[in-house]
This record gives sequence, C-alpha cells and structure tokens, in this order.
Amino acid sequence: MSSPTSCPSCGGALDDSGCCTGCGALSRRYFGNLDLGAPQIAEAVQHGLDFYRLLDLAHDAEQTTIARRYRRLRVHFPDAIAGLAPEPARRVRLLELAGAVLTEPALRAQYDAMRATDAATLDTVVRRCAGCGAPLAAGAMHCRYCAMAAPQLAAAPAVPPGAPAPAELVDYYALLGLNAAHLVPAAASQQNEPPDPDAVDAAAYARQRTTLLSPALTNERREQDLAQFEIARRLLRHPNRRSQYDLLWQRFARGTFSAQHLDALHALQESVADADDAPADAAEGAALVRQGQGFLRAGLAREAVVALREAVVALPESGIAQAAYARALLAADDPIDATAYTLRSAIGAIAAAAKYGSSLPDAAALQHLCEGLLARDEGNASHAAALLARAAQLDPDLAPAWRGLAALASARGATGDAVQHCRRALALDARDARALTLMVGALLRGRRHDEAREAAMRLAELRDDGTTAERILRSFAA
Repeated sequence: MSSPTSCPSCGGALDDSGCCTGCGALSRRYFGNLDLGAPQIAEAVQHGLDFYRLLDLAHDAEQTTIARRYRRLRVHFPDAIAGLAPEPARRVRLLELAGAVLTEPALRAQYDAMRATDAATLDTVVRRCAGCGAPLAAGAMHCRYCAMAAPQLAAAPAVPPGAPAPAELVDYYALLGLNAAHLVPAAASQQNEPPDPDAVDAAAYARQRTTLLSPALTNERREQDLAQFEIARRLLRHPNRRSQYDLLWQRFARGTFSAQHLDALHALQESVADADDAPADAAEGAALVRQGQGFLRAGLAREAVVALREAVVALPESGIAQAAYARALLAADDPIDATAYTLRSAIGAIAAAAKYGSSLPDAAALQHLCEGLLARDEGNASHAAALLARAAQLDPDLAPAWRGLAALASARGATGDAVQHCRRALALDARDARALTLMVGALLRGRRHDEAREAAMRLAELRDDGTTAERILRSFAA
C-alpha cells in the first residue's frame, strides 16, 4: 500500500509503518473513499461492533499504537478489494472503518461517546432537508439547494477538554463548559445570545480552580491547562475577538475549516495572549467606526463586522456606528445563511441607528427581510413568505428577499413561483450562484428537466472550477 510523504493532519513526517511521528495519525489516503460520519459510526455501535476488540487493543491505547496495529492487520489484504469474495471484502471494509475512526481524534471521541450511549437511541439515518429532501452535509446549517434551516441539536457540539488535534479548531466554548447555542440555527426560537462576560469569567475561574486543586496533574500539564483556560476567558469575553472566533467556529461546523483558517486561529490565540483587555474609549471607538466604514467601501464586510461590533460597544449611542454595523452584518454573508443571533443583531442595530438619528434609507425593507428569515428558521413558512414579500415590495433591488422567497416556494412545491423569484434575483445580478442553484433545484422538483439542465450549465460556467452540469444535476439526486 503506497503512502504519502507527510501527515495530512499536522504535516509531520511519517515513519516506515505509515504513522505520523508527530500526532500518531494515519494518512486518510489509507482508507480510500470510505464515507465516515455520525450515521456510519452509530450503525456500527448499534450492531454491537467493538472497534477496539476488532483490532485487539485496549480502550485506552495510544493513537500511534492503534495506527500501527491497523497497518499490521491491513497488509494481509490487497489494496484493491474489488476482486475479493463478499465475506473478506466486508471484513476489510470493517477493518478500514475501525482504523479510520480510532486514528482520527474527533471520530474516536464521537465513537467512545456513542459506546457509552443507549444504542437504541442512536440516529443512523443520513439527514435530509425538510423542505426539498436533499441530503445535508455534516455540519450544514442550511440546505444548499433550498436554503431551509437544517435540523440541529439545540446544544453546541462539545469536545473533551485537553490538547486538541493539530488540524482541528479548539472549541473554547466547550473547554469552559459553555454553550455556543447562538451559533446553532435550531436554537433560534430560544433567542440565545453569546455568554456574557460575567458568565465567561465564572466558568473560566471555576475550571482554573479545579485544575489548581487537582493532585493528579503534573506541574507542566497544570500550567498548560491554566494557560488554555485563560486564553478562552480573554477571547470569549471580548466582543471583537469572539466575533472572529465565531466565524472560525462556524467554518468548522460547516466542514469548511482549512489550514488557512487554522493559521488564523493561531494568530488570534497569539493576539489574545499579548492583548491589553482595557475597553475601547470614545476616541478608539470613533477610529473603529472609520475603519469599519473603510472595510465596507472596500467590499470587506466580514472585517467590517469585527471592527464595528467593538465600535458599537464603545459608542452605543452613535447612529452612524449602528447603521454601519447593520450594513456589515447583512453584507458579510448571504443573509439567508445567517444565524438567528446575527439576524437579531442586525434588527437591533437598524432600530438603534434610527433612534440615534442615522436611519437607513431601506431600514423597513431590511427589517422585514431579517424578520422573515427568523420566521423561516422557526418553521412559520407562511409568515416568512409574507414578510419577505413585503421586503421585496419595499425594495425591489433586495436580492436576498427574492432568494428567500424562491427557497420557500421551492419547499412547498410551487415551481413556477420559485423560478420567477430566482429570475428576479438574477436580473439584479446575473452571477448570483445561489439564485441559479435554487433555480436548478426548483426545476428538478417540478420535473422540468431540460430547463434544469440549462440552468445547471449556466451554474457550471459561473463556478469555473471544472464542475460539469451533469455533476451538478447528480448532486441533487444524491
């Protein structure tokens, strides 16, 4: 079996057996195209399969030991298993599943948690969109075809405290025992907000106190844990830093966390360690407003959000700051993908801007847009449609309102309305990939296959990444 020259997790060197000398992981290449995720692991647990017993290992075996044991067992079978008889082929697949799960820290933690759970309660069914029935990617917050909110647990995913894997996000919320429910769409009806500074301080100090009093820790491990808790405290209690971290958290939840985002996390950690926690004064707040406005003019809305969020904390009665903040929130990402917390923050900023003399000219349309998307996430489709229609009526150039209406129409099977709304959005921007994607999905649901293929061809040309219309069409039927 061939092997790469470096570890895909941390970039470290691999030894002769194919194990990383740094983090102990196996190359993902060893597992071919094995499709992994919660349903596959849960199915194995429900069937009573014990991966540790399969590899003849103790449950507390080190990752390097597991990786080498897997390699010794796997070399007894050919790389390509297509020609094997059914029974040995099934064993190889099971062996690969066990090896992949137990040598990947996040999957191993998930498997260990499932082993301690009542197997009858585990979900082995791949999630599908409630609106259009399309398969949902792991961690997806909205359906990529009709934009309906994906079913999620109200609680944020937690990871065991301790040193994270080199290529993974550090979940500082879970590290302090806090809940990031403000980032989870299904928590929208609960109106959750980020933990306030007092709650962050209390959680961090409690963890630090427990660590200091623990006799089982070495002095080196104790210092490392205390440093991690302090970074978490200083990061999550500061609006500007937390907003940057939340963007990374959402990337990780959507499965789009890359090496570049890991570099951004490391930079953020370093800035937190060296930062002065003194709150911004009025002069600094005014400078942040100018910086945020500059970012907006340059088309860098996400950077503008970071600066303006801190600006409105320093200058809560500045209508100019509040208006710019509302603009940045709604321009940072497609509003139909925004979390409930972001939408409510935008509504609050719109209202504050009007209160302090800097009302946005399209304030009513933007407020109806945000309220309509909140109603959509709460499952009130008819009220959502009415609010989005009102937003589009007040501002016909508000493309997110047309896309939102198209998604709702597609979900209820109104193909003609969905296509018409998509065309309104495309009339504003012919390169609106989301509108084209919605159109393809709506046309397929309406069995208008020739038109769907034409729209898919336009979308493939727009992507310019080698994707073909056939591949786009197949992805809807996956």
